[in-house]
This record gives sequence, C-alpha cells and structure tokens, in this order.
Amino acid sequence: MRRVQYTSSSAIRRGMARLAGPPTPAHRRIPPRKRLARLYAVLAALALLLNAGCQGRRSEAYRFEPTPRPVLANVGFTPSHSGRIGLDLVASPDVHLLAVTGEGDGARLALFNSENGGDTFQPPVWVSEPGKHVTSAGEDSPAFLVTEGYMFAAWNEGRQLRFARSVSWGESFEKPVTVTDKKNDSFSGYPSIGIAPNQDVYVVWIDTRDQVREGDENYSLYLARSTDHGVSFGKNVRVATKICPCCRPTLAFGPAGEVMVIWRHIYPGPIHDMTVAISTDNGTSFSASQRIAEDNWKINGCPDSGPATARSGKRVYVAWLTEATPEISGVRLSWSDDGGRTWAPAVRASQDILDANYPAFSVGSDGSPLLVFQGRDPDQRAGWSRFGVYAVKIASDATLAKPIAVPGIASSAMRPAVAAGMGGRVYVAWTGTQDNNQAVFLSRARSGAQ
Repeated sequence: MRRVQYTSSSAIRRGMARLAGPPTPAHRRIPPRKRLARLYAVLAALALLLNAGCQGRRSEAYRFEPTPRPVLANVGFTPSHSGRIGLDLVASPDVHLLAVTGEGDGARLALFNSENGGDTFQPPVWVSEPGKHVTSAGEDSPAFLVTEGYMFAAWNEGRQLRFARSVSWGESFEKPVTVTDKKNDSFSGYPSIGIAPNQDVYVVWIDTRDQVREGDENYSLYLARSTDHGVSFGKNVRVATKICPCCRPTLAFGPAGEVMVIWRHIYPGPIHDMTVAISTDNGTSFSASQRIAEDNWKINGCPDSGPATARSGKRVYVAWLTEATPEISGVRLSWSDDGGRTWAPAVRASQDILDANYPAFSVGSDGSPLLVFQGRDPDQRAGWSRFGVYAVKIASDATLAKPIAVPGIASSAMRPAVAAGMGGRVYVAWTGTQDNNQAVFLSRARSGAQ
C-alpha cells in the first residue's frame, strides 16, 4: 500500500456600496460639506470592515503568548518530536509533556513535567526501557492520556504494542507491559487510549496478524481492555478488517457507556471514509460498522491521517481529514448524541484554512471542545505559506468560531496536540524545526474572558 503524505476584498466593496447608497440624481446633488461627511462615514465603515476581517483570524476567544518555545531543546534534548500534552485535572499549574527523544535505535519515550505552567520543564522521567526502540513515524507515534489518578502511555516497540502507567503523577512510570497477545511476528502500531466512565482502560491499534500470505494488504483493527487500571490487559478483540493501514484509529464513549471505535475504512473503489462500530458489552463484541459521513474519498493510497474525538456531556464529536472534493476538503466535523447510532451532517471545521490536516481535540473546564489542526493561511503567499496551527472553539450548539492562528515560528508546524485546563488555560504543542533538528514547540493561551 503506497502512503501519501499531505502535507475578501469583494465583501468590502459590497459593504461600501451599501453604505454609500444608490447614485444620486442630478436634481438632488448633495452639497460638498455633506458629501465630505458621507465620505468620512464610508471610510469609517471601511475601517470597521477591515478590522473585522483581521479579527476574524485573531478572535478574542483565546489570547496566545506571542512567541512559542522549543521547550525540550531548552533543556538539552534534541532532536525531540511527537509531543503529547497532559494536564492535571485540578486547578493547578502542572503540565506534562510526553515526547520521543533521540533517533533510530536511540529513540526513547520520556515524560517532562512542569510545575509552573510550562515556564520550565524538569529532567525527563523515562517511560520506555533503555535499549528498546520506540517507533514514532507519522501517525504511528505514542499515545498519552491523563486521568484524575493515573497517566497512561502506549507505543509501538519492536512490532509489539507496549503500555505503561504512572500512579505518582508522573514522578515515575511502572515497568511497561505488552498489550498484544498474538503469537506470530506481525506489526502492531498506531495506538490510541481511552478511559470509560467505569474507569476501564481501552487501547485500540492497527495490526497485521490476520495477513495470510506474502503481499496480503489486509490490515485489521484490534482492541484490548484493562479492568485493573492498566496493570494488565485482556484478550485482544478484532473490531474490523480491511482498514486504512496508516490512519490511527481512536475511540470514544457514549452516554450509556457505549464503546465507539472510529477509524478510516477502505470501501470498494477504493473509498476511504470515516467509520464507527459500537459495543454495548464493554468491548466484547461490536455492531456492524457504519459510515459517519459519506465523503466518498477515492484514493489509491493512505492519507496517513486518522480521526480525533472529544466528548462534551452526551455529545461525541469526531473530526477527520478528507480531500474527496474541493467543496468539502479539509478537516470535517460531525457529532452524535445517541452513542454513535446516528450522526449530524458533517461540516467543514477548518473553514477557509488551506491544506488543513491532523485534527486534535481537548475539552475545556466550561465543557466547550477546542479543535486544533495544521494548515496554511489562504491570505499569505498565494495560499502557500508555511504550515501553522489553528484553533477552533466549538459552542454547545456546535456553532464554530473562526479559526485562530496560533503564533508560530519560521519553520512549519506539524501534527499539533492540545490540552485545555482549568481557569481558561490552553496549551498547544507541535513538532517543528530548530537548527536543522526536530523540536517540540509549546504555545500557551488563556480564554479571552479571563
């Protein structure tokens, strides 16, 4: 399978015409002084329109610090990449950044903790074992989840899926355990972690154990559940076959405890569309799969871009990339209020941002989901500006705010992650470049109401 890597002046004129009104007949000529007053009014309105256009991209929903920082490079860890953010779920300034440091066989997974809101980070707390290669390439990068009493990490290590937890708020991690129960030497990667309302821990991933011959391109989706907070995992359950081989799957939980697994499925065509299967028995069995939206994206390859999910109240949101047609291309958004059985018509959450991709979610303390993604500013360099990070706040009625540009750097920003905390604090991390090395950058924001 071939992998494909993706990387209004007219409105002002119309507004001026409305303000100026229709042409004035000759017998009703306006005196010069009044004409000048009208001209000043039009110019003032034009200034307001221009200001509104600028503020559309600089919404006061969030106020970001002006310059992001390569936080791990500043403490001597380069290269670093695949940053994942976690926050204490209380009103504290603690920030936790999971990242891969080093390259090749020397790549290792570490947690970096900050006790001052991200001003500085402490030396690493190692998560993976020394001498064990941690895979982190594209979508196949480690997963991270912070709950009220635990921290969880999952990653691809030597074609096995490994998992570790911390019960000391990141001061140390327990010895990693293996999630996969396969007997053959097959691939296991692209993990996501979720925690159910009853506190069971779930991991989903892509697996090749069902390939039966050389050249078989059947990639399967598997799930495992832990009922002891991540100490051990039960039998691996196959959720689907013939899935997209390099788009990370994910999961969410419905209001009645439904387990929803969401992935990009390959339909005849080949069509690569977002799909969901639902379990009502704690992941033991799953319903027949169904499409979340019929994008009908026909592509002879893999987009290397999986879905992102968030839950607010009873509503579950899903965001994903499509480039099926120019009219819907970008980051799409849909939601379900009934545990994944039905889905709202999808909307383009990225709006006018070009080449939008790699969505990520977090839910703030007010219950509002915050969606981030990478993309290009349509008004810069004829739409070919560097990749930046954009944030979109989603209201309770699913109304989308205008995308906010997160302050960036000279290099492109790739694969952002976000965490929204108490008190209106927001943290966005991404992989960029500094001194020809990959580096994890961090930008912080506060709600505009704070």
